[in-house]
Parts: sequence; C-alpha cells; structure tokens
Amino acid sequence: MRQLSTVLIAALVISGAALAKPPANKPDKAHETGTPPGLAKKGGVPPGLAKKFGTTVPATAYIAFDPRHDDRAWFLIDNRWVLRQNLEPPVRAEVRGLFTLPPLPGPPPIPLPRLDAPLRVIRFG
Repeated sequence: MRQLSTVLIAALVISGAALAKPPANKPDKAHETGTPPGLAKKGGVPPGLAKKFGTTVPATAYIAFDPRHDDRAWFLIDNRWVLRQNLEPPVRAEVRGLFTLPPLPGPPPIPLPRLDAPLRVIRFG
C-alpha cells in the first residue's frame, strides 16, 4: 500500500509539471525602445549614473564613456567634464547598457577631454 501511494504521488507530481504552461516570451521593453533596462517606463538618466552628477541632475545630461572600459565615465557637470572612476558593479552594468544606445550625432556643447581613446557621448533629457 505504501509503495502504491508513493508511485501515485510521484505520477501526479510529474504529470503536473508536464502540463504546466511555459512562461510567455514577452518582448523586452529595453530592446524595443533602445533605453537601458529599468528605464523603459521612466526615461531619464539611469539612477546609479544620476548619483554621479551630485545633488541635482541637469535637465540635459551628457555622459561620455570609452566603450572598452565600463568602470569609468565622464560627466558634464557645471560646463566641464568630470571623470568618475572605479564605478560600482551596478553602475558598471548601467554603463554597459549605454553601449547599445546611439551616440550623440554632433559634438557636445563643451569639447571632450583629449584622450588616446575615442569617447562616445550620450545625451539624456
């Protein structure tokens, strides 16, 4: 009797798992709109990067980065470019999310610092 009940319970569990509906493949909003993850609904500067601007984020925010490095970014603060290095892992993920966005079509309002590597500039706002 004990073996029969064990077999019945195992059969019910297996059949329940087999009949379960697979998750629906919803399209990712970030890929549809070209915005980084977490901003598909809100818009604006990603929260981790917004903190790097200081107490207030400008209405039009510019961020420049080297696509080869996700641990640093340049921020246009008070009409000058400020380098922020050694970014935390969540902020680095936000920088990697910027890699897929199209760069600024023209030059930024303030010339970029002269570096060996070409910087990509993204504008928010």
